Amino acid sequence: MARITKIVFVALLVTSLLSSCIRNYKNPGREYMPDMAHSTAYDASTLNPVFKDSVTNQKAPAGSIGRGKFIYSIANTPEGYELAGSTIKNPFVFSKEEIDGEGKKLYTVNCAICHGTEGDGNGHLPSIDKFPQPPSYFGDALANLPEGKMYHSVMYGKGMMGSYASQIDHRERWLVIAYVRSMQNAKKGAGASPVSDTTKISK
Repeated sequence: MARITKIVFVALLVTSLLSSCIRNYKNPGREYMPDMAHSTAYDASTLNPVFKDSVTNQKAPAGSIGRGKFIYSIANTPEGYELAGSTIKNPFVFSKEEIDGEGKKLYTVNCAICHGTEGDGNGHLPSIDKFPQPPSYFGDALANLPEGKMYHSVMYGKGMMGSYASQIDHRERWLVIAYVRSMQNAKKGAGASPVSDTTKISK
């Protein structure tokens, strides 16, 4: 009995091995988990009878906003710059750890190359004459610049500085501004009145 069982097993094994070697595009044989090989959904850029225009890649509905995206409605004009200074306020409350950690990192990656690690304008690119030296954050021009104007400048760029709207998102922009404010306040000295803004720091 055991011998017969062994013969049957070997016969089945040989049959399965031989059948697996058959190459016929009309009869590819059995597939293991075919749903992983053949998508049940319509592939991108293929015809799709579900939609009236037969296009799989549908555009987003008019007026829709991507998750996590922020729509900045103030125009990139001199008037818009002034409007931002009087109306745009920081909507976030950042902890000191966030400002000194993530805020500093974002500033170092995106801003320090021109503005310098200390915010004095002595960045790497000005030091090798690639760009004119930007003003210090501690000078009269920027020390009390409204944070709305700072945000507007990050969104659209200002002077020789280009826009950083695509590099850092809405929250990150405010976090960088909060870090710049913290440097300005530290420069003024402990106990001095902070620069005028609405940046909030949780204890």
